[in-house]
Amino acid sequence: MQGKHKDLDLERFAKPQGAPRGLLLHYILYKISQKPSHGYELLQEIEDKTEGAWRPGAGSIYPMLKKLVAQGFIKAKSPNKLHPSQRVYHITAKGKLQVNGMKDSFSNAGHRWISMRKIFIDMLEPKDISKFFVDGAKMQFDATRDVVDSKIDAIPSNEAAFLLKEYSLNLQRQLDWSNEVLLGLKQTNPAHAEAKIVSK
Repeated sequence: MQGKHKDLDLERFAKPQGAPRGLLLHYILYKISQKPSHGYELLQEIEDKTEGAWRPGAGSIYPMLKKLVAQGFIKAKSPNKLHPSQRVYHITAKGKLQVNGMKDSFSNAGHRWISMRKIFIDMLEPKDISKFFVDGAKMQFDATRDVVDSKIDAIPSNEAAFLLKEYSLNLQRQLDWSNEVLLGLKQTNPAHAEAKIVSK
């Protein structure tokens, strides 16, 4: 029986449907501060943005909305008198203060999450490294592009130019490092080098 419970725990980890509860709570508050939203809209947006990797259920989000209302961070309105349960949530002045107070915390949290990759890398089997590396590089680029595309208009032009130059320099460093490692592979494994030449 104990083994069965362990299997269920592993299955839940392999197919994560959630993220830390604090993140969900703050993300809900942030999105409502951007525009009034239905609970279902919030659920759908999270799933869409994470490509289904994070799918909080109604049992998670609606109690949080109720809690935020009770604490005065948001207020609920029923625009449709025939369906009063279909509520639209609006940010309050207290909620706006809370969102502003969270900004520094989340700018530092991103760095901490990236640092956690070392734990996942440590547990990787050699056969899985290639997929992890390629998929991770693509996801990193997509995330960077999403940030720039969605926030570039809000960033002063000189700061935008600086961050893009820094990003370009970082890409060049990655390219130089990759070429150096490839050269080392060719020198230590001539068969590998020949295979590469043929594939071109």
